[in-house]
Order: sequence, then structure tokens, then C-alpha cells
Amino acid sequence: MNLSQLKAFLAVAQDRSFSRAAEKLYLTQPAVSKQIQALEEGLGMRLFDRVGRSILLTQAGNILHDHAHIAFRTLEEARETINQLRGLQRGHLRISAASTIGTYMLPQPLGELKAQFPGIEISLAITNKARVVQQVLNHEVELGFVGPPVEPAELEMEEYLLDELVLIMAPTHRLAREESVGVAELAEEVFILREQGSGTREIMEEELGRVRVNLKKAMELGSTEAIKQAVAANLGVSIVSKFAISLETLQGRLAVARLPELNLRRQLFVIHHGGRTLSPAAEEFCSLLRRSAVVRRKTLSPDTVAP
Repeated sequence: MNLSQLKAFLAVAQDRSFSRAAEKLYLTQPAVSKQIQALEEGLGMRLFDRVGRSILLTQAGNILHDHAHIAFRTLEEARETINQLRGLQRGHLRISAASTIGTYMLPQPLGELKAQFPGIEISLAITNKARVVQQVLNHEVELGFVGPPVEPAELEMEEYLLDELVLIMAPTHRLAREESVGVAELAEEVFILREQGSGTREIMEEELGRVRVNLKKAMELGSTEAIKQAVAANLGVSIVSKFAISLETLQGRLAVARLPELNLRRQLFVIHHGGRTLSPAAEEFCSLLRRSAVVRRKTLSPDTVAP
């Protein structure tokens, strides 16, 4: 049974005529008869009775008639749904992002996407870098947002934006009035760290290791928000993305200093599985991010980190 046979069957059933069905389908009458014969042979039952000049559906023909209509209606609905996906009238965009990116960087562009295409459903999972990579590899999400490095060969990546990590401390901390801090000052500080697997922790430990600064006193917390609260309470210092602290610095709850001896600028990436075709919603979101990046490059001076 195939669609051509079903189309021929429905045309004959509607017009009760092989010749009129042939005209409607732009086929010869023998071609239509052959389609019906093949369909009957495949089902092992007659679909039409020829009584004089009349063509009547058999009981099997009536059953197939009802189900064939449902099948073609379902196919038409599928076509319409696909057209809606193409036109971004509907769809589901599944994203996973490392904590800092998902909490502080993605809400604005996702809001812009939703405003333009309200029919798109958006799911955003916020976790650590290691879990984001795994979710993309497992096809649990379409897009992932992480910092470097991204190693699995199955992944394709595109630059998203440039981030900078900064040292944060309580306003009453001894280093709070400094605009920049030397790494030697960090050796005796209590550091509050993200959990293993965090991209922020990776780059911080890599750079501190490069300049041979060991973190002898440390506290580990599971989120940037928890770290900010702990630092504001003067339980220690930390290194976080400057995107994560704009409100706290404005309110005077945190002090910030740069660490010029460390390379704490990092390129953030959007990643997806190289074997998957991105949905129209994912393609549109990536295009939106590219347009935003062009605007940032045009409006920022060369020495300014993109917000």
C-alpha cells in the first residue's frame, strides 16, 4: 500500500467511476485500474463491487475509505505544522547554558526572540559546562553555551561573545579600594569557588596555576549567586564574570578589581551537534545573536569588553 494507490482509491470511491478518477488524477484509466488491483492484492480483499454500471464500495472498501481520509488529513496537518515551523509560528527551542551565561547573558536575547516569535516555546537548562557539553552530545538540547575549551570532535562551535573575569570582594575587604591587584596578594586569601566542571573555575585555576599561586584556603559553592552572597558577607574573595555583578557593584554590595597578571578574558561559544540539522527556531536565535554581536562591535571601543 502506498500513497499513489490510496489517492487512486479515494478518487474512484468519490466519483464511483474509474474514468472520471483517471481524468482527475491525470492518468489513464488502465493506470488507475492497475493501482486499485495492486491495492486489492496487497490487502487480500476486494474494495469495489461492480454491479451493472455502478461501482460500490465493499465492506473492506468502506473501512479503507474512512482510514485513508484520516491518513491524508494527518499528512496535511503535518505539512501545515512543518510550514509553521519554517515560518517560526511554532516550534520548541531547547538550550543548555553554563551558569553564568544562562543566568546573566541569555535572558535578554531570548526575550527578544520570544517577542518576535511568540509561538516558539523556549526551554533553558542552566548547569555547569561539563553537563552542557554532555546534553548537546546526547541530543537532549539543540544549542549549548559554554566557555573554552570545547574538545569533542562531534561538536560544532561558533563564537558568541567575549567575557572577562574579575576579582570580587566585600566593600570592607582590605583590597576593596584597589582598581587592580597583583597575584601575590591572592596567596593568603580565602577563595570561594564554583564546583568542579564549571568553566569559570577551569580558567581561574589554569591562570593561577600558570603564575604558581596555590589556593590553600577555599570554599566550594554550587552557583554564582551563592558565591556573590558569600563574598558580600566577607567570607572570602572570588573570581567571576563581570556580567554577573553589575547590579551588586551598582548597589555597593561588592567591590571589583582586575588582575592584570592573569589572562581572564575568555571567548564564549554556542555549540551544537555536528550531525544534527538545526531547527528554524535555533537558526533564527543564532542569527539574532550574530546581529547583536555586530551591533556590539560597532558601538564599543577597542579596549572595552562586550557586555
